[in-house]
Amino acid sequence: MVRMQYAGDPNATFEELASPFPFADADGDGTILCRKLFDGVRIVVLHLEMHRFIERRVKQDALEINFCANGRFESCFSGRDFVVMKPGDMAVSIFDGVHGTESESMFPLGHYDGLSILVDCDDASQWMQRHAPNLGTDFAEMKDRLLAGRWYVTGSAGPRCEHVFRELYENAAYFDLPYLQLKVLELFMLLNRIHCAPAPQGYCSSRQMEIVRHLRDHLISEGYASLPRLAKEQGISVSRLQKLFKQVYGAPVYHYVREYRLEQAAVELTTSARSITEIAMDAGYGSASKFSACFRQRYGTTPSEYRRSTDSHAPIGTIK
Repeated sequence: MVRMQYAGDPNATFEELASPFPFADADGDGTILCRKLFDGVRIVVLHLEMHRFIERRVKQDALEINFCANGRFESCFSGRDFVVMKPGDMAVSIFDGVHGTESESMFPLGHYDGLSILVDCDDASQWMQRHAPNLGTDFAEMKDRLLAGRWYVTGSAGPRCEHVFRELYENAAYFDLPYLQLKVLELFMLLNRIHCAPAPQGYCSSRQMEIVRHLRDHLISEGYASLPRLAKEQGISVSRLQKLFKQVYGAPVYHYVREYRLEQAAVELTTSARSITEIAMDAGYGSASKFSACFRQRYGTTPSEYRRSTDSHAPIGTIK
């Protein structure tokens, strides 16, 4: 069951609160913490313990900005539209009643922490004209710049945007309204400086998408040896399979697997009491020291420091 907690509009109905995230067929549970920051702008913090759900969007003229804080997010809209987010990535999309009206969202690690900023562009522009006229945020221009004619883009948030996203994520539960308003305005200023959208992914047929996802599942569960075997089974060359994989997941095969296992280890560190050595072995490392070095390179801290930092406060968005 997905639970919701809301602040900012005591008169809002449950249907209004749930409308951005109408879950169906969820195979786990989680919490959604929704805050109204000002007219036209809501911040939503998600803490999910599940592997998948179906999302159905209703038509509305809005902009959605998503950030992956922890875990891994994958969403399939069709054979051609496929989004992958890892920690530090952001995705921008529009609600237009045509694209992405129904999607299958997947969390292969069984755990996801993320942040969404929902913007009703007209209402937000009017509020900013009254209260922050010097910032001059033009949301229509922002949409055009970020999306470049597409209905969604995804990629790395970059160090400056990621820093602001994480400050919003970590502080949303405390609902210090002036602080959150300042941080989201700072984020809008940074996004206004992004002048081009990430290059679009090439087209993959539904059959090719099925092969690539099958490969990913095998590599995660069985290891590197399955790559040539699967290519042979599917009647495709290893090089072609590698190209398709990078086209879909945005990274070379073994780089993806290495990053995936480190992310899985990070989830284990925050959600279990298992020893670091055990987690290192499961992640495919022959020693805890090698694992620690790779983890530090990826996260900027050692596994033990990472575990201590997350133990110091309750999970964001949990309803007591």
